[in-house]
Amino acid sequence: MDTTGYVKKQTLYLAMVAALILGFLGGVIYSVYRTPAGDMQPQATNQSQEATAALASLEKATRDNPSNGQTWVDLGHAYFDTGQAKQAIAAYVKALELEPENLNVMTDLGVMYHQDNQHAKAIELFDQVLKLDSKHEQARFNKGVVVLVGFNDRKRAIAEWKTLVEYHPMAAAPSGKMVADLIEQLEKEDQTKK
Repeated sequence: MDTTGYVKKQTLYLAMVAALILGFLGGVIYSVYRTPAGDMQPQATNQSQEATAALASLEKATRDNPSNGQTWVDLGHAYFDTGQAKQAIAAYVKALELEPENLNVMTDLGVMYHQDNQHAKAIELFDQVLKLDSKHEQARFNKGVVVLVGFNDRKRAIAEWKTLVEYHPMAAAPSGKMVADLIEQLEKEDQTKK
């Protein structure tokens, strides 16, 4: 079997990828050095202003149409994304009054309860979601997080995540790390402590 052609193609593809990466990096460096210092605005400030404007718009939308469940969900998400747990909780509670069995909103509300150090309420919500859908990936993952971080119960967290991996073998944490790898890491740490 002649592999010379295969190796040449592979080398060509690698060279193309390297050229693209170098071209991109070169463009970024060039644009940074060519942009006058006065023209640069801090990106964080722009994002903060956009988030404030979006929140104000959503708050107005909920006042204008308080029976629109999706608007309350969107407001809850905006508070969630800006780290305002108490406000997110209030918005999600209102959304659930209008859409009582929205499992994703229940899960997000549980995350916000956890952020607000109300770990028992978070677990209660995750359990409600899992009672309705035992395979709900986010609720199962987040329950494991709260059990681990909020209650420092590694065995229960591992058990939750093992159940998650049974249903969703490719489940991953928000960081991209596979849940199966998290389980393995925790179990190795437990073995090391013994």
